Amino acid sequence: MSWSARLSRHERGLVAGMLVLGFFVRLAWLFLRPTERLIPAKSEMWHVAATFAASGRFADAYAPGSGLSSHVGPFNTAVEGLVYRAFGIGSLPAEVVLAVIAAVTACTLFWLLYRVAGELGIGLVPRLAALALLVFVPFNFWVEMVDFRIREGAFAAAIATALLWWLLRLDAAGGRQGLNAAGRRQGLNATPTTFDRRSQLCFALAAGFAFLINPGVALGAYAGLGCVALRHLPPRRWLPLAGVLALGFVMVNGAWIARNATVYHRLMISRGNFGLELDIAYADSVVAPTDARAAWHARMADIHPFFSPTALARLKTFPDDASYFAALGHEATGWIAAHPAAAARLTLRHLRELYFPPPWLFDPYESGMRGIGLKLTFLWTLTALGLAGLLLGLRQRPRQYLFVALTLAFPTALYSLVQPTLRYRYAFAGLLTFFAAAFVWRLAELVLSSPRKRGPMTSDI
Repeated sequence: MSWSARLSRHERGLVAGMLVLGFFVRLAWLFLRPTERLIPAKSEMWHVAATFAASGRFADAYAPGSGLSSHVGPFNTAVEGLVYRAFGIGSLPAEVVLAVIAAVTACTLFWLLYRVAGELGIGLVPRLAALALLVFVPFNFWVEMVDFRIREGAFAAAIATALLWWLLRLDAAGGRQGLNAAGRRQGLNATPTTFDRRSQLCFALAAGFAFLINPGVALGAYAGLGCVALRHLPPRRWLPLAGVLALGFVMVNGAWIARNATVYHRLMISRGNFGLELDIAYADSVVAPTDARAAWHARMADIHPFFSPTALARLKTFPDDASYFAALGHEATGWIAAHPAAAARLTLRHLRELYFPPPWLFDPYESGMRGIGLKLTFLWTLTALGLAGLLLGLRQRPRQYLFVALTLAFPTALYSLVQPTLRYRYAFAGLLTFFAAAFVWRLAELVLSSPRKRGPMTSDI
């Protein structure tokens, strides 16, 4: 039996073993420095979670007594708030429970990525190599186990990957199974048996929940489902499908939208802080700074109420934080309109920093600038190989990789409008890891094969 056949025979055990070991490795990593890694990671979300634990209110994002908050979403803050209510705000038992949740979320994400890679035709060896890289290389441990004990990054990435897997399976099932009985009677040729009204509602609820966590993830899912509908549903079914999606959205998000309308007297379907993020990213001081880190800190001190008592005092002159953020958003859009060329350059710079982060973006995380050269070399190389693998996949399997492109495109577009951070890129880092492994594996096959056996790069990656 060949070694590849042995791997295939033991694939399920290998994957399960790596994921279980990865779970315990992450918990052990926390306890190597518990006084540094098991203390609360204070942020706007943490403040809201602590207030929710004490009073049940989504408030005090910037400081105690700063009022009701539109800055963060309700789900993650409510989960952490309930844990704090049960075990004590910021207590060691509470942080351990949250760490277990974070580790489970990360390992669930890795399993979903592995399944998506299989649906995309990536071979067993590169899939296992990519999984091992994500599970055991401690490049993202701080983000996964400290930042994401409260922030939604890993959870959003897991939801995006689950929806991508769902879309790939819906599309494949529609293409294989053909008509249902009703479709055959009516002479239709594109109605899959797995895309009935029940499955549409389930997807609508899942996409609506994704919007509650991360709107960019949900927009990619909606676009992907639109592609499935165009391929497999007759035009007369498109409008009912849109109605089902709207129903699912309202069922999940209606209570939060109603809360925002009651509190802020305006329609607010997501968070209210986009104007703040936009104003941080577009201003004279950040166009061509001599020290990008210092310029960012100065900008935060100017307008961000979490980082600056002066900005907090300015916020309190407005009726609520949503009004303050709206004013900042108006300021930012005015600047963009007055400086279109500079704004375009900033957007391209944000895009580059999102995929190829500069050294200063590592500063807020553990170890600061230590070993930054090695980290950047690893990260930039992996990203470049991953993008090459994505392009190869689009060339070889455009039908399936279109869903991948949509999954990545919408979060990328939204994050390009704000100043990126390392945690933002986590939404697509896992997928790029699998694409990088697939690309390297394909190159190795081409190099090791004899010239007579080499064919065009059209096989599965």
